[in-house]
Amino acid sequence: MERRVALAGSSGLIGTAVSRALTRRGDTVVPLVRDDAARGLRWDPARGEVPDLAGFDAVIVLNGSPIAGRRWTGAVKQDLRDSRTEGSAALADAAARAGVPVFLGASAIGVYGDAGETECLDGPDGTPPGSGFLASLCVEWEAAAAPARAAGVTVAHLRFGHVLSAAGGLLPVLRRVYRLGLGGRLGSGHQWMSWIARDDAARAVLHVLDGALAGTIAGPVNIASPAPVRQQAFNEALGRELHRPARWVVPRFALRAAVGEFADEGLLGSQRVVPRVLHESGFRFAHTALPGALAVALTDEA
Repeated sequence: MERRVALAGSSGLIGTAVSRALTRRGDTVVPLVRDDAARGLRWDPARGEVPDLAGFDAVIVLNGSPIAGRRWTGAVKQDLRDSRTEGSAALADAAARAGVPVFLGASAIGVYGDAGETECLDGPDGTPPGSGFLASLCVEWEAAAAPARAAGVTVAHLRFGHVLSAAGGLLPVLRRVYRLGLGGRLGSGHQWMSWIARDDAARAVLHVLDGALAGTIAGPVNIASPAPVRQQAFNEALGRELHRPARWVVPRFALRAAVGEFADEGLLGSQRVVPRVLHESGFRFAHTALPGALAVALTDEA
């Protein structure tokens, strides 16, 4: 059955893959844009411009300014919040008023904080949020969908792990480091790293969409591989794929000096994520072994 889907963040790393996957299977994707209205539906929550979502089967919200690559000053933290919560709240309200059946909103596994060895479970009875800025940001991000939920819209929160792709995210940064011969573990390297190949992430979003429309999936959903690895193991696997050594150690103090607070939560925090909802609803991952996923991801540049 063809669906009509409004997509915010359609030009981003995940959004481009989701848009392609939806179109490939015959759904109609309408991008929500803030510039050229000829490319889709124009919206700008900062100016009070909200699209009319009448007639859509779902709205998927994947936008938000980048978390990595800059120090978390007060102004940056406010930008990270506003770029996620304002847009999500505006579209949740628009979905509620238009009677859109399903609202899917991006979130992240950072919601669990530094969870150490704990297995982080999703679903209505899953692991509670952790502490720290990223965790509180994700809580606010997910709470922004409240207008849709209150109106009876089925709401799912897509908690993404590290999405592997040469087109963006963490992998291009690490590849540049390794090509300089500076690859190696971050801190102790003992922290858990939860990852997912970009094509699996896109397929998982479509799976959640179908489940939400069928009334079988709602609430938090971990979008991560069922095979998380220690950070040291990830770096060793990446070094092998790039044919570069992974012998260096970047100590905690050096990471903090380089990127500030992001080091503790974005690089040194441990999240051992279990995609329980995807598993129990029958989703099949194409990539469960990290070496194979990295080999594919390093050629995924579009």
